[in-house]
Amino acid sequence: MNVYMFTERKEVNAMGRTYKTVTVMDIDFFNTSMNAFLKHIVYPDLANGNKCFIVTANPEIVIETRDHPEFKKVVQSADYVLADGVGVVNAAMLLGQPLPERVSGIDVMYHMLDHAAKQGYSVFFLGASEDSNKKAVENAEKIFPGLKIAGRHDGYFDPADESIARMVVDSNPDIVLVALGMQRQEGWIADNIDKFDKGVFMGVGGSFDVLSGKAQRAPKIWIKLQLEWLYRLIKEPKRIKRVLRVFEFMLLHTPVVKHVIKMFGFNKTRPRGKS
Repeated sequence: MNVYMFTERKEVNAMGRTYKTVTVMDIDFFNTSMNAFLKHIVYPDLANGNKCFIVTANPEIVIETRDHPEFKKVVQSADYVLADGVGVVNAAMLLGQPLPERVSGIDVMYHMLDHAAKQGYSVFFLGASEDSNKKAVENAEKIFPGLKIAGRHDGYFDPADESIARMVVDSNPDIVLVALGMQRQEGWIADNIDKFDKGVFMGVGGSFDVLSGKAQRAPKIWIKLQLEWLYRLIKEPKRIKRVLRVFEFMLLHTPVVKHVIKMFGFNKTRPRGKS
């Protein structure tokens, strides 16, 4: 079986909802826009006290699932996988199964915080350094007046430490934001979500560093031009290996290459005797 497939199909999640997905390398991406996802999924789940596990996946995460089968199982266990990467969106478009737009994890986080502040939902901040975590919470309270903080804890703990999970459970949060880095954050959610009665759970990577002011997000013009990855590379040259993985995703996987070749007619056989 060719795992590098791009297909569109309908899925039914644990809540009984039917929705369309676009499958990229065995990962089913929720075919949605940012606003539709928030309006029809996240906000109703919060209002109804449901549980949902959200993964925002860029090309690097998709490739990691190829290289690490256990991580793939974790991502596939999520209720919703969002296309948080221009590479995923462009690849889906090239294969004729377009996704509406990139759904950025940090933007989903900001929208959820805003909604939580307005509706009285509580949020637990788990992960990042102690300084970033503390400052992120302080800034969130300033940016979103009235935001209820269920609790917070930095990311320096053993994932197997039951006391951390118990602390989060006991805080009875409506939203749990987990900033432990790729794989570890998704793994923590998958391992512990069944201990909760409710909650929207999402891994947010380095978003606490941005919210705390420790890191800067790309200016809006860079984001609009789909060059946020380049801005981050300029600011953090050490990210070059991660960027190269994105190019691996876009250029080296057979279906994408074949489609581009076919699209531009490069595979047409020249008649013999003609140069």
